[in-house]
Amino acid sequence: PTLAAARLDARALARRGDQVGALPDPTASVMVAPYPILTARGAQRSQWRVEQALPWPGTLALRERSADLGAAVAGAEAEVLALDLAFETRRAYYDLLHAEHVEAVLLAYRARLGAFAEAAAVRYEVGRGTQGAILQVQMERERIAERLHALAAHRTTALQTLARLADRPDLVGAPVAVAPLAVPDSLDALIERALADRPEIRALDLDRQRAEAEVALAQKAFYPEIALGVTYTDIADRAAPVTADGRDALAFTVSARIPLNRDRLRARVEETRLRVAQVEAREEALATSLRTQVVTLAERARQARQTLDLFESRLLPMANATVESTLSAYTTGEADYLAFLDTERTRFEIGLAAADARHRLLLAAAALYRALGETVTDEALPDAPHHR
Repeated sequence: PTLAAARLDARALARRGDQVGALPDPTASVMVAPYPILTARGAQRSQWRVEQALPWPGTLALRERSADLGAAVAGAEAEVLALDLAFETRRAYYDLLHAEHVEAVLLAYRARLGAFAEAAAVRYEVGRGTQGAILQVQMERERIAERLHALAAHRTTALQTLARLADRPDLVGAPVAVAPLAVPDSLDALIERALADRPEIRALDLDRQRAEAEVALAQKAFYPEIALGVTYTDIADRAAPVTADGRDALAFTVSARIPLNRDRLRARVEETRLRVAQVEAREEALATSLRTQVVTLAERARQARQTLDLFESRLLPMANATVESTLSAYTTGEADYLAFLDTERTRFEIGLAAADARHRLLLAAAALYRALGETVTDEALPDAPHHR
């Protein structure tokens, strides 16, 4: 609804150009004399007048252009809002997805701890284990239960944020897995895309054009505004001087608004010129900000990608191999129970770290796409959320 309101505002402003670009309505007046005015033509009893104001040539076109550019700026700002909403929605979705990943790791670890507790109890009963091992597993399971409880609250918050952004208060369900977004290599190409595609750039460019139109409009105010009129005089049919012919009279008038206060007009021109300079300064600041932002986000995404690759290609396989090796040693009596539990805990922590790395990569890539002024393409993000 927020986005719809912004777009409706732009559509409403688009109708303003037709209003300010049209000629002002003509003025009609009637003068009725209760006591006829005696003139050389006869006794005048009424006058009928119509007058049309004519702004200096080009003034109406400039007013219409300024209004249309203002509507275009509002439209571009609505697209900025659309990008912000898309980014916030994607970020909330990734938070929910991250909670799902972490929950899966926690539940798998808790299930393995349950099996370990049973094994520790059996070994304790036959005199081959210690009670400390059982207590250690129980403490670990309590820690996992606490983390699952905190994760449920975080998951609810992420889901409600997503429901608010999507205007779906009844939204429930779980997200589907998504692939990390592709990060292009050429920073120069990314910067060019950002400068070409960001609606903020387009909004400032349109705002600068509007400011330039306001300068031209302020300069038009130095010229007079002309008004043309027609006056019809109604002559009464009654006794009149011998010089009167008794015919009605018709007159044409021309009037002009004389812009005498030149200081006021010069101040307006100076104000509009400063407005142009201000918009140009904002354009320069935004271009600089975009360049640095794209470089920073691209580097952050690359680092997150490298970290995730490290976890997936080396650390997780090494942790799995270590657990298998320790399990084999534990089975043959070459390693104690606590050593085996430590290796399992290490694999669990690495699994959580890998989920965090994937989350950071998704957020960094999504922020990079937002910096480029683009939505994520289907190729970069093939899966969409499915809700029950």
